[in-house]
Amino acid sequence: MTGTTISASPKAAHYNATLSAALLRGAWADARPGQDPKGNELSWGELVRKWGKHTGGNTSLIHHVRDISLLYLSSTSHSNASSSGFITVPPPSASSPRVVSTSIPADQAPGSSNSSAGSGSHSTTTSSFVHIPHPHLRHRQKNSLSLDGSQSGSGSTIRGNETSSAGTSRAAYLSAGDLDGDDSDDTAAWGEGTDWWQGVSLDGVDEVREGVKALEVLIDSGKLSSAELSSAKLTLAYHLHTLGSHESAGRLYDTFDWATDPRTGVVQGDAAVAERIRARCLQGLSAELLSTSNSSYALQSYLAAIPLLRSLSNFVSPTPNYLLSQASSAKLAFDPNREVFRHISTALTRAAVLSSRLPGNVLQSLQILRTYHSYSASWPSAFRPIQRQKMLMLYLRALVASHPPFGTAPQEPILIDGGSSTLSARALWKKETVEAIRQGRTLLAATTTFPRAGSVNVPVRSFTELAVALYGQSAELAREVISVLWWAMTLTFQSQSILRHLTHLLSDVGDSRDARRVFELYVQLVLKSRETQQPEVSLQLKRRPTDDHAAPPAEIKRDAEKASPEDEEKRAQASEMEADSDEEFVLSLLGGSRLYCRDLGEADEAWRYTSLAGDVVAQSRVGDGLRARVEECKGIVRMAMSAHGVESLVRPNYQAQAINHLIASTSLNPTPSAFYHLSYCQAEARSIETAIDSIRTSLELDSRNLQAWHLLALLLSAKRDWESAIKACEAGVSIWEEDEELHAGEDGFGGGDVVLDANVEARDFAVVPLTPSIAQPPATLQSRPLLHRDGCFPDLDVTPPSTTPLSRSARLEHVIRLRMTLNVVIEKTQGPEAAMLKQQELFAFFSARSGRNRNTLGYSPGFGKGGGMKSVTSSGSLAAMGSVAGGEDGGRGLGGSFVSVGITKGTINSQPPTSNPAGATATNATSLEKPAVFVQSSGSSPGSSSPPDQGNSDVDEHGVDRSQSTKGGALSRHLNVPSGGGSVSRPNSVRRMVVGGSSADTITGRNRTASASSAALSIAPTAVHSHFRNAPSSHTILPPPPQVTPEDHGRAPAESRILSNLWLMSAATFRRWGKLEQCLVAIEEAEVLDPENADVWVQLGLYHAQPTMVGGGGGSSSHHPSTQKTPPSESMDSAEAAFVKSLLLKPDHPPAIIGLSKLYIQTGQVDLAESLLNQLTQEAGWDVPEGWYWLGKVSELQGRKERARECWTFALGLEGGRGVRGCGEVGRWL
Repeated sequence: MTGTTISASPKAAHYNATLSAALLRGAWADARPGQDPKGNELSWGELVRKWGKHTGGNTSLIHHVRDISLLYLSSTSHSNASSSGFITVPPPSASSPRVVSTSIPADQAPGSSNSSAGSGSHSTTTSSFVHIPHPHLRHRQKNSLSLDGSQSGSGSTIRGNETSSAGTSRAAYLSAGDLDGDDSDDTAAWGEGTDWWQGVSLDGVDEVREGVKALEVLIDSGKLSSAELSSAKLTLAYHLHTLGSHESAGRLYDTFDWATDPRTGVVQGDAAVAERIRARCLQGLSAELLSTSNSSYALQSYLAAIPLLRSLSNFVSPTPNYLLSQASSAKLAFDPNREVFRHISTALTRAAVLSSRLPGNVLQSLQILRTYHSYSASWPSAFRPIQRQKMLMLYLRALVASHPPFGTAPQEPILIDGGSSTLSARALWKKETVEAIRQGRTLLAATTTFPRAGSVNVPVRSFTELAVALYGQSAELAREVISVLWWAMTLTFQSQSILRHLTHLLSDVGDSRDARRVFELYVQLVLKSRETQQPEVSLQLKRRPTDDHAAPPAEIKRDAEKASPEDEEKRAQASEMEADSDEEFVLSLLGGSRLYCRDLGEADEAWRYTSLAGDVVAQSRVGDGLRARVEECKGIVRMAMSAHGVESLVRPNYQAQAINHLIASTSLNPTPSAFYHLSYCQAEARSIETAIDSIRTSLELDSRNLQAWHLLALLLSAKRDWESAIKACEAGVSIWEEDEELHAGEDGFGGGDVVLDANVEARDFAVVPLTPSIAQPPATLQSRPLLHRDGCFPDLDVTPPSTTPLSRSARLEHVIRLRMTLNVVIEKTQGPEAAMLKQQELFAFFSARSGRNRNTLGYSPGFGKGGGMKSVTSSGSLAAMGSVAGGEDGGRGLGGSFVSVGITKGTINSQPPTSNPAGATATNATSLEKPAVFVQSSGSSPGSSSPPDQGNSDVDEHGVDRSQSTKGGALSRHLNVPSGGGSVSRPNSVRRMVVGGSSADTITGRNRTASASSAALSIAPTAVHSHFRNAPSSHTILPPPPQVTPEDHGRAPAESRILSNLWLMSAATFRRWGKLEQCLVAIEEAEVLDPENADVWVQLGLYHAQPTMVGGGGGSSSHHPSTQKTPPSESMDSAEAAFVKSLLLKPDHPPAIIGLSKLYIQTGQVDLAESLLNQLTQEAGWDVPEGWYWLGKVSELQGRKERARECWTFALGLEGGRGVRGCGEVGRWL
């Protein structure tokens, strides 16, 4: 056959194209594979005869190829039932003329659990078919599925042509699944050895041998052209391979000239390319099946089939979307090239199996798997669904193991046949992982269905486990994986593992409400399941006694030593039953306890679940690591319980219990987090020396924990070791810079700061530059094989980490808190002027990474746990600015003007002078980490124009329900905040409370158009450069501030809260410095940004009450109100209004209560002040020294000298162990 012959005759061209199409789609069992030019259907024999007549081609070679394909596929009847569940196959397409479909029996379908969802719509044709084995696999069980609706026999018998040999006149009917082949879920199919392969059956051996003889005679005859001779050799090797003569087949493949044009063969063009691809695949199989397997040669042969695809006339490179800037739909059509894809699929699958069994070969395996999935993305779901499910699991495992380190470039070529990317290896990994997860969802949604009773959807469950493992490598995949888990619940029935993972991820991203619901459902499900399986074991979630004495750490450790690791048989049974093991249940209970304690502020509920975890541990055999985590959790929760809602007599016992639990945890398993939490609790108990020792031990184990450095700085400041505190802050900032440089480089943003304006120098002056030396993650996963030699997957650890993964935005918030602490220490040691210089740098630093500049450096839009951590809340982040104890000089008073008056979440190992009944509203022990709740005030502002985060709770930082406030109810009544928010005026704004006053100390507002609308304004005003200096007089009525839209600044609400706190910090410094004009400017800026920030009104009250503040303790010669300067009544009224407004926003806010009480003392309303201070010191502010100090002053004024001495003694005890800011600036729970 020559090109001239084909082109000279239209019929020759037609029959050549028709036969080529039949060979490309592998229509071996089709009774009518083609048509003549008039549209009449032709049988195989007739098609081949007419092709030979008009083209002069060798028809016997075509018959040999078809016959060996039929014999290879129909060697013996076999059965293969999937052990993994059920497979759903879409109904056959009506447009396909070659369909044979069968209903799928509900008790035989592989995949997940139930009969096919579409089985009722599957039609059975009038023809029958015999079950034919898959081409290369020995099947030990039954598989009666027709897995593809687009391939079948038409119902007619295939009759041998007169020119064919007698042995090839056999007829066969093949289902589409048999024709596609290679779709077994038997683990032996991916194992070593030859048991997985089976050639032709015994009754077909003679026919194949006759074919071998006929081909040998034909080759030796010398009558074949060079193209026909090439096809004859490849067909002969095909026959030898099916007979099991792999050595002979290998010799033929080795002597074949692969350098010749792949488009030359007995049928020129694409059919010849398909023949070459099949030959490469069989060459690899023969090399694998040798008596001495040659895996490396087989791998080379498999991979050599991929470049041949480019020789196809209609080939389109299926470039994955993660390598493209825009998604592309270009792909090679599947049905017309089905035979090509059958062998490409087999070649890539076997190559991936061989590569994955090698240790340390993850990157090559990933390259093969990427190529496989780039092609399989265009395949119909019915094509080899089991194989594709297994390849999906292998692909995800390779992605888990190949998570690249920072600062590396992707290995190229990314695919076998090319591919490159300008992204870093880590950025490319993230894009690829997201696409792999979505592609997997599409596949499993089409090939599995909801399970029937007693069944488990194994593919979906395995898929979710791997998705969670990917999240463990990158926290930025959280939302994608959460979506997968919600979707998986539609294809599983009461899956404990899915509920467990969903609770963990929802908690990590800050969706506390849904996390709580899912967690409670999970616990109920597990307890009910265990009650059914083990009725003799009683596990109940119940209220626990809280007045137990503290057990010594040695006793706790002694109990742990009695336990041994959990029995492997029991764990295997739990896995088989889709029931969580004891270890998984305990870890989930600990995660739920963290959710209740840290995120929901319900320490009592957290203790119930922690106690249940202890019960499970006591009744099972677990290792020291898990017991240590239980003790660590108990210690954290117990300390949180001691911080609020308990009587003063009970609190010391709680503190002792907490510390003993944590000491026991460090004894059982000394981890960085355990020592950190121990240090935190010791700091709350004012045991500073031991807390410093513990946090230093934590840093020795993990020196890159930014919050640990921050806690160390706070503890050193409590000892007044200012130089060491500054060094600790600078070390923490330096570590953040090293991490940030690597993270920024990974996302392609560069490591330097972005200069927003020519007048803004966004450079960090607060740290000493260090050489980046971040430790890379261990490469243990990459050194392990992805497959065991027996074909099974190795166990994958998806245990959630003991600490919450942090995103870049979370780390940014932590470093901002740390730098705020550094500025406080600078003010304490060097004065307000030096502190203001540092404050300007901090403004520029934050401005470069927030608002519209956020994306420039790759930060997420906000600081919620999903995109970061949580916003810096008001009570703890204003440590340097909220001093209500300082006098006019700013340096006197209990603790000076540099210590926080915000609530310090902690306890001391001493008993307060008095105790009131514990009936106060519960306070969130970790209020600093609760997302802020914002209210749409009248008149838009940068802080209130953005809608509140829908995922945030209506409960504020101290556990007070603010749902009415967020809906414009009670808050609108008191603060004139209309529900609509469309008005431009601010009746109760700082401007109104200042403008129009008659006091000489009242400073008016100023035109804030530029500051309110410019996103680049982040420089705190100084005495020289303040644009407030030329403000109009206090009697001038200013126009209302302009309405600002979110587009003006681009800040999220949490970012506005942080920026508002920075302005308030500057306002406090200016006030202590005596710069009252700049102080008011900063307060107004903070109010515009976040009018619902309670500390805005505290600072305004302190500003108005500045002349009225009584001497603050040790430095004042007289404390009696009659000896102090009497303020103007207007200023007193303004201060009182500001404090009252702060309390309306946060009813138990200690700075506002103390400020208001001091005003009452000043005006002689001592009894009213006593009622406020007595309630404060017994509830939310029991550990605030200023509260006790002023309560002592009240007692002194009432003539109760002994009571006053008790209060002052207790205040001094609290103050002696307090740092410049509260421990709440760092997380109670990592």
